[in-house]
Amino acid sequence: MGRDFSVIESSGDVVLVPLPDSLLKGALWHPDPSHLTGVQARQVLVDIGSVRSFLAAVEALAVDRVRLACEDEARRVAEQEHGQPVRFDGRLAHALAVSEVAVAEGISESAAARLVTASELLCGPQLEILERLECGDLSEAHARAIVEEASNLPEHLAEEFGIKALAKLETRTGRHRAPGEFRRAVRDLRERLHPETIAARRSRAARDRCVTFKPEPDGMCTLTAFMPAEAGLAAFSRLDSLARRQRIADPEDVRTLAQLRADLLAGLVLGGELNSPEYVGPTPAAEIVVHVSASALLGSSDEPAALDGYGLIDAETARDLAIAAPTWQRLGVDEDGVPLSLGRSAYRPPKGLRRFIEYRDGTCQFPGCRCPASRSDIDHRVEWQHGGTTGADNLQSLCRKHHALKSVGSWKSEREGDDVAWTSPLGGRAMAGPLDRGLAPDVAVKPGVAVKPGVAVKSGPAANERAEPPAGEQPPPF
Repeated sequence: MGRDFSVIESSGDVVLVPLPDSLLKGALWHPDPSHLTGVQARQVLVDIGSVRSFLAAVEALAVDRVRLACEDEARRVAEQEHGQPVRFDGRLAHALAVSEVAVAEGISESAAARLVTASELLCGPQLEILERLECGDLSEAHARAIVEEASNLPEHLAEEFGIKALAKLETRTGRHRAPGEFRRAVRDLRERLHPETIAARRSRAARDRCVTFKPEPDGMCTLTAFMPAEAGLAAFSRLDSLARRQRIADPEDVRTLAQLRADLLAGLVLGGELNSPEYVGPTPAAEIVVHVSASALLGSSDEPAALDGYGLIDAETARDLAIAAPTWQRLGVDEDGVPLSLGRSAYRPPKGLRRFIEYRDGTCQFPGCRCPASRSDIDHRVEWQHGGTTGADNLQSLCRKHHALKSVGSWKSEREGDDVAWTSPLGGRAMAGPLDRGLAPDVAVKPGVAVKPGVAVKSGPAANERAEPPAGEQPPPF
């Protein structure tokens, strides 16, 4: 994804100028805010809101055009794979559009999926919303509230819902509703208009229940649960009650209620010590994987270790986890270890080689995808049936979704050094590659070359290894 414009300063103005190869036309001038009064700078913020609304409308039109082009590509694939198993539950066009938009805009695929759905609504039953957005008469936040609440309404009700939602922009007294208040109003409107009962919709929505993990700075994370409201509220109330009891039982405990709730949650889930002033780690009931160099493990260096699914952690924490770990495994190979290339003598990589690929890549090797390599497939960059070999230099981690997109031939990849260049169905080009872990010398790796062993520490019971295929099983067609 390259830049399409440059920003210059001219006579006290900030000027946005498209580059020669951009489809953007004209230029946008604005006084440099650093030269303005506070009142004038505030007006800049108002103007920015109008420009943002206009750009959101243009974005919706462009995204919907991408979606239509991906429908053409999906039809081509369907004709080519006639009689083959249906992929993506028959929604290949949507999957292609999401991946195309995510890579083009440099956003996550979940954000791109919401954008594709919203754009289809804005360019269909919500055209009036699009027009109001385009002229700056409706903020992007207000428009988003309407299309997100309309996203699972029956199509014949979506247009009516949009018109009635616009009437909720102001209260009966004429006060303009802020985005949060407006969303609550349109949510109530949606409940009244929806032809299905809340119970039926809840049953369907419950299929999407999940727990997600998001890495945060300084060795922390955010753990989020999407679940039925009464279960989530009961769980929080239980944690809060236990936390308040702890405060009463031990008045000298300096932890805040928020800290107590977090420590209690970790203790209840992982079986740790509930009354510890600071929860320090999992018991053997849980499994995590830490990659640590031999020198750090032995205490001769304090280089950081890598916690799978998170990132770098300090060496002391890694050593503490190693002490309790029932399973240690070498990551690389030496003269007696696992070879990094099997040529064409075998299709399936052995467990040691697979473990090496997972550590080297870190995540799925599709642009922008953060799915951990440990939950991804091992893919042959050059397909096995086209002469590809089973070795570190030809293997990569791809999550199941992006493995399928590569397999249908819509997205194409080629290796450029250690990285992978991907070309989209619409001609977009983006790069992906292994995580830049900054490995220490004793775990540095090069494809096809034996390396000194590092150590992978598994804390908790040994992982369930993926089963090897039965003898004589043919490799899948990718």
